[in-house]
Amino acid sequence: MRVHHPRRLALCSVAAIVVAIVAYAGWLVWDSGRALAAAADDARAAKAAVSAADPAAASRALDDFSSHASTAAHRTDSPVWSLLTKLPAIGDDAEGVRAVSQAADALGAGGLDGLARSVGDMDAFVPHDGTVDVQAVERLQQPVADVHRALAAARVALSRQDPRGFVGPLRTKYLDLQRQIASADDALTAADRTLRVLPVMLGADGPRSYLLVMQNNAEIRATGGLPGSVSLIRADKGRISMVKQATGTALGHAPAPVLPLTAAERTLFGDNLGRYFLDGNLTPDFPRSAALWKARWQQVEGGEVDGVVSVDTVTLSYLLRALGPITVDGVRLTGDNVVDELLHNAYVRIAAPADQDVFFRDVAVAVFDRLTSFGGSRSDLVDALRRGATERRVLVHDFDPAVQGELAGTAVAGELTTTSTRSPQVGIYFADGTLGKMSYYLRYGARVTATSCQGGVQSMSGRLTVRSTAPKDAKAALPEYVLGYGVPAESLGSQLVVVQIFAPEGGKFANFDTNGLDFDQTDADFEGRPVRTLWVLLKPGEVKDLSWTMTSGPGQTGAGRLSVTPSIEAGSKSMSMPSAC
Repeated sequence: MRVHHPRRLALCSVAAIVVAIVAYAGWLVWDSGRALAAAADDARAAKAAVSAADPAAASRALDDFSSHASTAAHRTDSPVWSLLTKLPAIGDDAEGVRAVSQAADALGAGGLDGLARSVGDMDAFVPHDGTVDVQAVERLQQPVADVHRALAAARVALSRQDPRGFVGPLRTKYLDLQRQIASADDALTAADRTLRVLPVMLGADGPRSYLLVMQNNAEIRATGGLPGSVSLIRADKGRISMVKQATGTALGHAPAPVLPLTAAERTLFGDNLGRYFLDGNLTPDFPRSAALWKARWQQVEGGEVDGVVSVDTVTLSYLLRALGPITVDGVRLTGDNVVDELLHNAYVRIAAPADQDVFFRDVAVAVFDRLTSFGGSRSDLVDALRRGATERRVLVHDFDPAVQGELAGTAVAGELTTTSTRSPQVGIYFADGTLGKMSYYLRYGARVTATSCQGGVQSMSGRLTVRSTAPKDAKAALPEYVLGYGVPAESLGSQLVVVQIFAPEGGKFANFDTNGLDFDQTDADFEGRPVRTLWVLLKPGEVKDLSWTMTSGPGQTGAGRLSVTPSIEAGSKSMSMPSAC
């Protein structure tokens, strides 16, 4: 008879327990991974269902997401999983999976079901027969706010983990999830704020009147382009109508600034900022432009103005891709050709400026009519407006402090930051000095990089390249109205570009290199922000560049932002600037 040694039996028992724990741990890892992968598929299905405005499909997908996320969170909340987080090499990976699982579970319990039930109301954003359903907009407020809070919490939770030590595949997926959560949170932040103010702006509490200003990128201004077309829009209990139209030119100029100008404004932009409607956005601060435009409109036209909404021609191209083609004066305008047709071909085809104004007016009316009677894809239209807003091509200012308080700090507010924060703000803004439509041929690119950090001050390097795509025979090939009146006769075909570079508040320029080129330059201060102004004369086909160094203000150690005037090209020239601290 074989006798088992007690020590051997104990070792075998321990080994069996270890094997069981390892097997259980392996199953937990497998099952958690399976649940998270399924939850990711559910999230994609839910996004598609929301875009298709299919409440039933959205509800099913979000129910499945919540179930799978709950499973993953339950698995990673066990004692065995806690043991895994303590092990060398894989501990931080296990902690990362737990963080993802808990964040997904919190999202599943954070009001997604309410949002799914409200998917049908998302058509409220789209006007039908000239009316937006204000009550449907109001029904969306709570579910969107709930999900926004859940997304914000998930974003914070994921930011507490450092994925740099994760194994490759997990690190990649974790960073991807962080980006998706951040993107969704940004989108819901905008939607949440929009829904809070939209009923008021739609006239739920009484009629509201807004100036709709179309910015013409062919004659560049700091916020985008010359304010060529202006319409008065009335909103009353969701019903939207265009009640009056004018051109920026017809609004003329005042004998004195319509509002008092600061000494810094006079130095940087001149009295024309306040006298000419067309020059009201020489400043990059959209709230200031809105106030100046309102004051001049009321001088000329009278009446109440509750706010200003501005869009540029590139935004029209985004909108027409959703709205479909329109035909004006025999010209078929589409998302692909409207920029060229409005910013160049119209000036070549129509000789008289007054007739050009009529064409532009008719285009504005046609787009407005198509928009307010829209019957196409809601998601395409919302995406077009979102893209324009993200690129700072759609700007909104409301003179009601409560409404503007919700818009403040968002992309559509278009503020010029002058209050010191931890984030250094840099701005590069353009204005046309040619007095023509040569900005159609202007191209530029900019970059600012934080290079070092010392004593709470960041050093940054910047670079700007500008070029003209005008034809070499521009002087002979283009109409005088396009060539402009702001350059000498011998320079016709060239364009004079005014560039203003705003350093961070409390910062300073350390060095400026024009790369051997002769630029006229001046320095000024705008509410604590150093500003360098340059006048750049570009011949057809010419490229010029400049570089500089600057510092942030004291204590500005966070990630920064470079804001750049939107160009005639689709997309955004603005960028975030990672901190060097």
